[in-house]
Amino acid sequence: MFCGWKFFLIVDTYQSSGHFQFEPGPNKDISLCLQDQEYTENVKEVQVYLDKVRKIVRPGCSQELLNIALSSMSSLVGILSVMSSEPKPRASL
Repeated sequence: MFCGWKFFLIVDTYQSSGHFQFEPGPNKDISLCLQDQEYTENVKEVQVYLDKVRKIVRPGCSQELLNIALSSMSSLVGILSVMSSEPKPRASL
């Protein structure tokens, strides 16, 4: 049996602090399922917002509304383009 600080050096392991905290094992599948469900719900929510913008910004809407929509959408697309093209950090061993 180990005692003192040597024990912790050998058995202490790091666990990722992800969104859902479950011990490794059978609950891992539940965690992934919940994360997938949340991701899918978020994608659907984005689609709802886009549909709302389509309904509001139609031919005949005011020039002011059109300018605000163009400016906002342009900024959003710019931000998302930069974020999606950033290289992903990789851990080195």
